[in-house]
Amino acid sequence: MDIVQKHLKRAGHNVRSGLTTDGFENHVLVRAARENIDPSDLAHGCHIGIVEDLASLDITFDHFDDPAYGKNLQRFSDVSNALMDALSAAGSLEFRAARLPVDDASSAVMSPEERFCIGGWFGATCPVCEAAAGSFFCEQCGHHFEPDEALNPVSRRGRIQEWTDNISAFLSISQNDQLLRAWGDAAIETGFLDIGMRYVARKGQQMRLTVPGLHGLAWNSPQFNTRQILFSYSSLLYAHSLYCGQKDSDGSGATSPFARDSDTFLIGATGIDNTIPMLVGVTGCALGQESFRRFDRIFFNYFLQLNGSKFSTSRGHVIWAGEIARIPGISIDVLRLCLSEICPEEARTDLVPEQFIDRYNAIFDENSAAISRCTDAINAMPAFSGCYVNDAMMIALDRLYEQQCASLSLEHLRVSQASRPVIEWLNYLDGIPDDQTAYTWLMGFSILAWPLMPRITEAVWHWFGHAGHPVAACASLPSSERIGSAPKIDGRRLMAADIDRCLPGRFAA
Repeated sequence: MDIVQKHLKRAGHNVRSGLTTDGFENHVLVRAARENIDPSDLAHGCHIGIVEDLASLDITFDHFDDPAYGKNLQRFSDVSNALMDALSAAGSLEFRAARLPVDDASSAVMSPEERFCIGGWFGATCPVCEAAAGSFFCEQCGHHFEPDEALNPVSRRGRIQEWTDNISAFLSISQNDQLLRAWGDAAIETGFLDIGMRYVARKGQQMRLTVPGLHGLAWNSPQFNTRQILFSYSSLLYAHSLYCGQKDSDGSGATSPFARDSDTFLIGATGIDNTIPMLVGVTGCALGQESFRRFDRIFFNYFLQLNGSKFSTSRGHVIWAGEIARIPGISIDVLRLCLSEICPEEARTDLVPEQFIDRYNAIFDENSAAISRCTDAINAMPAFSGCYVNDAMMIALDRLYEQQCASLSLEHLRVSQASRPVIEWLNYLDGIPDDQTAYTWLMGFSILAWPLMPRITEAVWHWFGHAGHPVAACASLPSSERIGSAPKIDGRRLMAADIDRCLPGRFAA
């Protein structure tokens, strides 16, 4: 989404961004129990690490919070209660009993809520595709299921002893096909639309909104027979968005972008494992009340694999983004471009270290050489000479820009194709360029590559005396001065040993 954000800013739009981490996600409890650490401290430590890793890739947000931590918690609780109260007032809640497993890990001193084997403690086989699954979701096909719908249920901390009824709140959308129409308006792509339609065909326009628990945001009702907290994959997930909206509007006097009367265009993005949470949980919560609005676009991606197997933090089968970004001498710009090309938008893609290194080095060599040839030509001009664009090259640039805009369109997003115009632009630089060709090429490079390679493109832009970040409407501006030294792509070529140090041990041999 950082690439999309920069693309929209480049086109002149006012863009704001927000992100949160979920300190109440059930798997936090599992890891905290195994490591004997406070869940809030564990989650916040992970939050800090995520912020640092993304920042090392030049990915930042206007707001990036851990809503479950410290002073943020009150705001998070307030927006969550406002959502649930609005759903209740609109008649979109149903209270009903669901059968949940109880395992032998419980003890006499455990609260009733802790006896349930749900979330990260629950393993099963998906009832749709029969893949190994757990919690309430299947990562293979994206389906959401209740524990008593799963096949081969097991406890990951003991043995299931019984099933007992627990009353929870469920979202219920009464208007026929309301979800389907909203998905159409949001331009949901076919593969993910099919997941949503399959769910509704099996279960209707409904989804769980609360679960029994102690670690989370409580919502009270006399209907419940245990303490209930908001479900991370429906009501709480939408509350994260509402939190971002509230945080963004604070101090500005403006209403939240999620307010019903806001004209902000709302864009969300997530992975295939959150298909039902976003399409049914979040969209359903938005449709089920009158206070808050839904996303205008939701983009999904499949999983990125490492050497043919899914990234897994629990198995240690992972390369951390920050660890790659901190390889001494690596070019963050080239790294970003290479990662964009394997964005898993249409199917799973694979990060194969040998191929990744070859691609990185090719991009690094070609772009470094092109930039050097052009800056050398500009530096050879008399001092204070003006730089002007070549009209014929600008026609080609317009075509490539439109091609890239199509790749980054909010109607059919393909981040994996955004680098193609940048690579093709290299073809318009043959031999030793004259000063006009060099200036046009560098300006075109700044425009085309900024969403992917912000460091070098901003350096070029500022070298020519232009303010801010590259803007498409300013691509033909002349330059009357050069400020500072000639820009170049920072970093060096990669070697196998650089990536080996970031790989899990069994792959680094």
